[in-house]
Amino acid sequence: MKFRWAGSLKIKISLIFSILIAIAFSLNWMVASETIRSEKVADLEKVLKHVLVESAGEYIHTSLTPKSDLAFLYFIPHTEMVLKDSEASHLQFIVTKEPYISKKNEITVSHTLSNGYHLNILSDYEKVDLSVKKYAQKLLSRYLVSLLIILLISIALLDYYMKPLAVLAKKTREWNNQEPFDYSLDNPGKEIEEVSYAFSTLIHRLETFRSKEAQLFKEAAHELKTPLALMRSRLDVYQNNEQYLKSQFIEDLGHDIERLTSELKNVLFLESSDFEEASNVDITDTLQKLQIKMDILIQRKQLTLTLPPMCFSIIASEKLLSKVFSALLENAITYAKEESMVEIGCDNTTKKMWIENSIGDEKYLFSSKIGEKMLKRLSHEIGFEYSIIQNEVFFRIELIF
Repeated sequence: MKFRWAGSLKIKISLIFSILIAIAFSLNWMVASETIRSEKVADLEKVLKHVLVESAGEYIHTSLTPKSDLAFLYFIPHTEMVLKDSEASHLQFIVTKEPYISKKNEITVSHTLSNGYHLNILSDYEKVDLSVKKYAQKLLSRYLVSLLIILLISIALLDYYMKPLAVLAKKTREWNNQEPFDYSLDNPGKEIEEVSYAFSTLIHRLETFRSKEAQLFKEAAHELKTPLALMRSRLDVYQNNEQYLKSQFIEDLGHDIERLTSELKNVLFLESSDFEEASNVDITDTLQKLQIKMDILIQRKQLTLTLPPMCFSIIASEKLLSKVFSALLENAITYAKEESMVEIGCDNTTKKMWIENSIGDEKYLFSSKIGEKMLKRLSHEIGFEYSIIQNEVFFRIELIF
């Protein structure tokens, strides 16, 4: 069974934060327990040392040896009183020639007697361990309570500071594209504010693309009506007028189809233009690639295409710029006079380039309204100004970046 709250970001952050605190608490708990144990052992050693000194000074009046009976030492009133409140357990007195070396789980204190022997008192860790365990349990319970309180407080704080994200998500879901997107939030954190701005920018770009798309198809529908209407009219005339020769009808219809094809190419060009991120584009390299791509068109009309040996670079969308150059160059090649020259030049100082061709028998040369609107709109997208110069002899289009 899965709970929705388990996937909550604030729950995950709180748990990670709590785990880190729990690790810190655990290390602190282990260090504290070991420190308390060391202090209690040191305190017990002081108590045992005091017992030995007092016993040797006040209650031992004969020389003790390893064979002496030491039972009386356990019943000295002062010793009983001192050890009663201590953490000594399973006490044992022994006399040795050398100071007694403690074994595992033993606490030993020695005192040198007047005869050179050593009086030793031994205790185990039983009461020390019980005392340390009791303290460790109390400390652990406090740590757990503190950890729980910190977890609840962190969840509450995260819920408060992440509430603007929920508000932003709600505004995004309920946003009506007929109204501007409201990305204002009440006291958001810097990171959430940046996310809000990013959402606003993204929606603005989407709206821009949508408006361009709507405008495109509106223009396309208007522009495509003319050749379609002409074709329909010619068909009606051909059907009803016997004087309208079939050869003339086919020729006129061919021109109409060519115009319709030109308009459709412009529509498809605009629709397929994707606005990628800008980068450094070498115009010389772009033109050389286009020359290879359009070589078959150049050969068919027996044209000479001249390219500048070296041209400037610009910051623009490479794919979109290539499509613009391709459309302009194809326009020049299509309508150029056969066996003539199509010149592409550039001025690195003014960052100007131009495409010039002599005019053949065709008449269109950017007469399409969609073509002109496409060039005007994309000039803003890419960042150039353009001008068209033409007369009866040549057609020249200049781009200034």
